[in-house]
Amino acid sequence: MVLRPCYHPFMHFRRTLCCFLVSLIAACGKGADSETADSGSGDKAPLCSTVVTSTDPGNGSMDHYYRDPIRFYLSEPDPTAQVITDMVGETRREDGGSTIVFEPRGNLSPSTEYSAGLDYCYGEPEITFTTSHYGVPLEASADLSGRAYSIAFNSGEYTVGENAGELLNAVFTRPVLVQFEEVNGGFVDITAAIGMPGVQPPQQDMCARTITLRQVSINELPFLSGGVADFEFGAQGGILRFASLTFEGTVSSDASTLGGIAYDAVMGAEEIVSLLPEFGNLDSVCDLAENLGIPCSPCPNDSARQCIPMAAKGIYASQIDETLVSIAEAGTHEECGAAE
Repeated sequence: MVLRPCYHPFMHFRRTLCCFLVSLIAACGKGADSETADSGSGDKAPLCSTVVTSTDPGNGSMDHYYRDPIRFYLSEPDPTAQVITDMVGETRREDGGSTIVFEPRGNLSPSTEYSAGLDYCYGEPEITFTTSHYGVPLEASADLSGRAYSIAFNSGEYTVGENAGELLNAVFTRPVLVQFEEVNGGFVDITAAIGMPGVQPPQQDMCARTITLRQVSINELPFLSGGVADFEFGAQGGILRFASLTFEGTVSSDASTLGGIAYDAVMGAEEIVSLLPEFGNLDSVCDLAENLGIPCSPCPNDSARQCIPMAAKGIYASQIDETLVSIAEAGTHEECGAAE
């Protein structure tokens, strides 16, 4: 990562003083015989060995989501670290203090360049990034009613469970198709279906049932959000059971795509066992889930059954030329098996 230093005389004095005090308790400073590195200023050695290992967004990024925070990831915690930016917001710490998060107050403007720096014991690196086009108001001609989209659930970043993709990517192998039904005031119903495996452009699997996500809020268009609880969904010739699912996303100005889709769900573990026998029995799947940071626990809607949590963000969807058909029960539609 290339990070450009920025200098603020007062902040440099504050950083020097704070790091000196903290070094007395061995939290930031190093001994006189410790190795030093170039801080980027060209005239002063750094006050500690902590470095910024990465940032989100990256320096020069052109597609930062307008609702997402800015993160600086440190090699180790630094209690003196402060974000320097013209954006109004609040700073918090995650991961024991090794991740510095700046949460803007309100949404960032779409297609706009921003800068943020981190004043900490090693230096004052700065990143410059540009937000994506999501967040622009819908065009007058962008009617949502009847529009269908294909969502690739494995296109995002899992936010619950370290390396959870090993298990969850094996589950979400098909696209999920969604269609906006008639818009009523500030809400809309959305039909969701499973796509056929390996078919492009995506087509609805007529052998799987559909579900209806009712009263999805569009009061903040182009942003939308909603949820559903206690439902089953066909996948890979089997069933996925969800105790709960909440989601959000943003419609592009011309309604041709959806971006920044995020979801938070609790999913039945027994059904994963049935879908993925290669992962072993329920105990084996739960052992794997535990190692991935998504441990099995009693389902909130049925304590006699086991569920696992999952969440992801940064998912995108593209409009498709498809009209979804509501199917109340799997295997009952007259076109089921017609393509075989």
